[in-house]
Amino acid sequence: MSELKYTVKEASEVLNVPKYTLSRLCNQGLIPHVHRDQHHRRVLEAHQVELARILLGMKQAGFRPKEIRQYSRLYRHGASTEAERLAMLTTRKRQLWHEIEARQKAIDFIERQEEIVHDAK
Repeated sequence: MSELKYTVKEASEVLNVPKYTLSRLCNQGLIPHVHRDQHHRRVLEAHQVELARILLGMKQAGFRPKEIRQYSRLYRHGASTEAERLAMLTTRKRQLWHEIEARQKAIDFIERQEEIVHDAK
């Protein structure tokens, strides 16, 4: 049974991103081994589209380009890298929670200042 294949346009529609975003991932080598069809259009297999989805999510989550490249490399090496990939994800999640806490403190400060200014009227 052959795996489902997508043109860059189809994959970009599935992922809801511009075509050039997927092309850039391919050009940077983050999605390797992308073949071309008889019309020289890139054709991605389902597992490559899934990798693109993960990498785009990582970018959205604030991972640095270096970390995204490392994750892509680890992902391609399969199950033997699961612990390292999990550590990367867990570390970033912890960083995001710290950022949320810091933002919440800033919001609390502003709200207190607003009350002080309002009460002074």
